[in-house]
Amino acid sequence: MGGMQQKKAGKKATEAGKRFQETATVATRQMQESAKNANISSPIPDTNAAEDLKKAAHLLSGFVDKEENEAGFDNIIPPEILRKARGLAIYTVVKAGFIVSARGGSGVVVVRNQDNQWSAPSFIATGGVGFGALAGADITDIVLVLMTDEAVETTFVQGGSVTLGGGLSVSAGPVGVGGEVGMSANTQTTSTSSIYSYTKSKGLFAGVSIEGTVLLERKEANAAFYGRAISAAEILRTIPQPPEALELYTVIEKGLSREL
Repeated sequence: MGGMQQKKAGKKATEAGKRFQETATVATRQMQESAKNANISSPIPDTNAAEDLKKAAHLLSGFVDKEENEAGFDNIIPPEILRKARGLAIYTVVKAGFIVSARGGSGVVVVRNQDNQWSAPSFIATGGVGFGALAGADITDIVLVLMTDEAVETTFVQGGSVTLGGGLSVSAGPVGVGGEVGMSANTQTTSTSSIYSYTKSKGLFAGVSIEGTVLLERKEANAAFYGRAISAAEILRTIPQPPEALELYTVIEKGLSREL
């Protein structure tokens, strides 16, 4: 009798596992389709790296360019924040599914090198599976502004994976004119954050928490783009700016030089 019950329990567990896998597969497919329809980086980390650079440039424009920002001039990342930044992580996260929801994203990171120039880009990804109903797909654009060398070293230069929050503080960054005024008037308050986060959901600025988010180094994408196995540290510290990233650098410089 005991053996029969064990067999039934095992069969139910197998069936449940299959249903979970099927649901997760459907959610992931929805996520890929949503990303494609929205013209953003695919959440699955096998996309063309050069295309990710173009999409990152377009994404960043929505955070620094007055003309690209539908939410208004006061909702852009202040130039002063960009001028003091030691690094930028630019990526999109997509969540889709029903009952079992999949989330994932991909993007790039660039940092200031020893000459205070922007580095070559290293490719990053984030992803996971969770529970809870989600109607359609939820698409969020994210820009992380790394304000300290410690934030750069302990997050992306070391490679592998990193969990946001914990030892490094992450907070919503100031925006527009008010953000710059607040920064100059109260430097102690703003200096407590190692990383500023800026998020947009469907084109609107949104206070989306990123604490606990895991970001991964896309080793295969880096290897494919640079033609050999290469670490994030080598990319961010020694590799010259590739011409494929020119559009991204142009957007960054536009944000840096913009006058309020």
